[in-house]
Amino acid sequence: MEKLSIFKIGGKMLDDAAELETFLQGFSRISGKKMLVHGGGIFADDLAKKLDIPITMHEGRRITSAPMRDLVTMVYGGLLNKQVVGRLQALGCDAIGLSGADGAVLKAKRRKPEPIDYGYVGDIVEVRKDLLELFLNQGMTPVLAPLSWEENGEILNSNADGVACKITEAFAGVYETCLFYCFDKPGVLLDINNPDSLLGSLDRPAYENLRKQKLVKDGMLPKLDSCFRARTLGAHQVLLSTPGNSLKFAAGEPYVGTLIQ
Repeated sequence: MEKLSIFKIGGKMLDDAAELETFLQGFSRISGKKMLVHGGGIFADDLAKKLDIPITMHEGRRITSAPMRDLVTMVYGGLLNKQVVGRLQALGCDAIGLSGADGAVLKAKRRKPEPIDYGYVGDIVEVRKDLLELFLNQGMTPVLAPLSWEENGEILNSNADGVACKITEAFAGVYETCLFYCFDKPGVLLDINNPDSLLGSLDRPAYENLRKQKLVKDGMLPKLDSCFRARTLGAHQVLLSTPGNSLKFAAGEPYVGTLIQ
């Protein structure tokens, strides 16, 4: 079965020009079919503060008001997406930037307001696999912003980790899907300040136990929830690590990280 590599990168990397450049250079050299999903929460928060738009989070998930929805649409779907696509093109990677509304590639339903009203947040119900596969078969690399689309025309904010998971799920029966969650830690740490506490692998029972002990919390919760969902729904491999180690894993080189079992 042919391999498909799906990378998710977050706001901290996007905020560091040197780190982003190093990653994009490595990503552009990965052979075979690949996709990139990006977040951008740091940029969104910085701009929201300047515009006096309140920032509200719950267990690592953004509560999206109407003004915040408009802001993330501009930041994620505009500035950040096109900066990444432009740089990949310069590196010889034929990339195409997409939001969920482009070609209706990420169809969603607005999340119900109970028990917590997340506002203009969409849970993805359908990935337009045929369109993404068309790009892949043309040798192109889709770069997806975490914005989804509802049938009534509404643009919704969606968690980038969840977007990567749903895309992986959509292609799990077609390709050998490898999902890489890239962030600023080497993987899942029992002690956030001690890199030697890295877990080389993690299964669902161990994760639930760590969650009960509050050894994983905040932004790691939606990330790990998405990881286990992707693994359960057919992802061949799921790795949490730094961008550099994720690229090493993809290239078959020695790496450091947490494999989801």
